[in-house]
Amino acid sequence: MFQVRRVHCHYIARVLRLVMVALGLKLSAFGLGQSLTFGLYGRLAPDHLTPTIEATLPLGGLDLQARFQQDALGVGLGSALEFSALGRVSYQLEASLGLAGWGVGGRASGIFGPVAARVEALYSNTLRNNLWVGEEAEGGLKVGLLGRYRLDPRQTLGGQVGFKNDLAGIARGMAELSYALRQTQTYTFGLGIEDSRIYGLLGWRGELDEAGTLLEATLRAGQLNRLEAALTAPLDDEALNNLKLRLTAAYPWAASLGIEAYGFRADAGYDGGFSLWLRYTLNLGGNE
Repeated sequence: MFQVRRVHCHYIARVLRLVMVALGLKLSAFGLGQSLTFGLYGRLAPDHLTPTIEATLPLGGLDLQARFQQDALGVGLGSALEFSALGRVSYQLEASLGLAGWGVGGRASGIFGPVAARVEALYSNTLRNNLWVGEEAEGGLKVGLLGRYRLDPRQTLGGQVGFKNDLAGIARGMAELSYALRQTQTYTFGLGIEDSRIYGLLGWRGELDEAGTLLEATLRAGQLNRLEAALTAPLDDEALNNLKLRLTAAYPWAASLGIEAYGFRADAGYDGGFSLWLRYTLNLGGNE
């Protein structure tokens, strides 16, 4: 069975490689700031292997996206509206269709003076990671709202609320409040509740050296336990290339580790099964 799957995926990978090259040549003729990201995703328990391709194409004031994998296709449309010095609003709409089912979603974020907000709404009739690898292993309806209010240049209040109604009809919610104090570094304190589990929040963000290496870490601890950390380090004097490391660890046991540099990206994870996703982004140049 595994041998048949491997031969099948090898054939698909060859076909997608040819499609990727042809699409890249076609897009480069437009002289736009487009890119292609291609990779390979593998997972154990159950075993699953699929090539992946992501394409972006700026067209006028719109950003068009397409996502391909072995059993699903996704398309997206995004844009932004500038209001001079008043603020900015960006939005994205997406739809995915695969052998397992379908999903739709929308996201919008904006900044107006001291206020920043983000809202998202997603629905799928199957687990979202069936429609695109790397997404949550959840389906049904998901709605979230996040907001921040800057009291002054050093102090910011934050809050978020969320609601989920999964495929079994089980409803869950979450809420979180936070306070951030910016000095040489930024310290964040907060309190939240998710699925009836109460937790405290502690965060830190700051530069580690004169080269501009940036570390950001957030710990949620209590009845829910999760650590998230991200490190960004410049790889050249012009800061055109950066090394990015991401770590997430949670209890009950789940973890992910990501590394990104020079267009290459690798993400490894464990959430009851091991997975590895390798990608490379080819920037085709042109006008942004």
